[in-house]
Amino acid sequence: MTGTATQWAHASLDPATHLLPAIRSFYPAFTSYFGNANTLTNISTYKAYYADADPFHSAMFFCGVVSFYVWIMEKITGNASQVDGLWTFLPLIYSVHFTVHKFFTYQPAKITLFGGVEHATIWDKVEPRLALMTTLSVLWCVRLTYNAYRRGMFKPGEEDYRWPLLRKTMSRPVWEIFSIFFIAIAQNILLAITALPNYLLLTTTSVKHVTEPVPRPVNKLILGDYVLASLFVLNLTIQFYADQQQWNYQNYKRGKNSQEKPLPNAMVDPVTKFPLHNQNVMPYSTPHDAQRGFVTKGLWAWSRHPNFACEQTTWWILYAFVPLTFLPADFDFSKAHWSHFLNYAILAPLAMNALFFPSARYSEQVSAEKYPEYKDYQKRVGMFLPIDTLLRTIYYNVIASKEDKARVEDNVWGKSRVNDKKNQ
Repeated sequence: MTGTATQWAHASLDPATHLLPAIRSFYPAFTSYFGNANTLTNISTYKAYYADADPFHSAMFFCGVVSFYVWIMEKITGNASQVDGLWTFLPLIYSVHFTVHKFFTYQPAKITLFGGVEHATIWDKVEPRLALMTTLSVLWCVRLTYNAYRRGMFKPGEEDYRWPLLRKTMSRPVWEIFSIFFIAIAQNILLAITALPNYLLLTTTSVKHVTEPVPRPVNKLILGDYVLASLFVLNLTIQFYADQQQWNYQNYKRGKNSQEKPLPNAMVDPVTKFPLHNQNVMPYSTPHDAQRGFVTKGLWAWSRHPNFACEQTTWWILYAFVPLTFLPADFDFSKAHWSHFLNYAILAPLAMNALFFPSARYSEQVSAEKYPEYKDYQKRVGMFLPIDTLLRTIYYNVIASKEDKARVEDNVWGKSRVNDKKNQ
């Protein structure tokens, strides 16, 4: 065990072993490769930099380039959603980078003469656990990209509705500072941070970093890997259903079906212009649901943001591969150390939580101002966790008055839902 073992369960978990030295050495290393203008246009220099420098350096360099691009494009177009279109790809790019870095920089030794020749395979250069994490990231990317595409996020000039509203609340100088430090820099750093678990696991096997063996090396998949992968796919499936339910509702509200084709005139109320109830178009929805303006049924009856809740769970599942690697081989939790769970890689899920929570709060503030019944939805349904909604259900069935319960649930789910409950 190394000297850091007295504080940390494993030297790789200590940020002072690899992470902090990589950050401190970034600028000296960068200037040693790109010391003049000629080196900035030399492809060979970039290849050498990628192969020889710490893999965290090339990730930091890429993050800086993307941040600069986002800021410049925001200045040119006046559109603050530059990073939004990149959001679906960047975490995957960082994950791929740390997974394939060894592939491009490490050549396994070959035994010749009487010992024969050891033929290298892909798994000599790419660690299976890192490859699994990247595969899961691909699935995440596909779902998010598909949902963003059909919502029009990749259309030229498309801007998230929240940016203009937020821009109006700030003076020009404050907005300029906000756009540089948060939109361009902070968000890109957060997206890079999502790959900290990948980097930490890479340090346990890379010849540039390896310090001592880990209980469950990343070069072999075990049952725990398949369990986490299964949880990830289940979480992603729930998230997809949440997206689809919201998509169906928004189209139903606008008098369209799930393929965005207008409903026949016979299925639209000639007075209110809201769609009439039709199980084939939007199951369990009524004209009252369309008039309300926001979805409250399906998964949305249990969480005000089921897709956001699943999104946050995504990063915690990917982080769980870190404890899986470092916990005692016999999974004896009595031998577990606090650093198995609290290490620098936990910044990945925490940072995403820190971003999504205020984002969700701001979205709710906008919705509450736009839709009168949204405040009752906030009272009746939990923000993220179904257990929160269950506790509110107990409150409205045991403590709240019948009148208050009927009013709130009528506003949230419609009279049909309330009457159904009364008849049960």
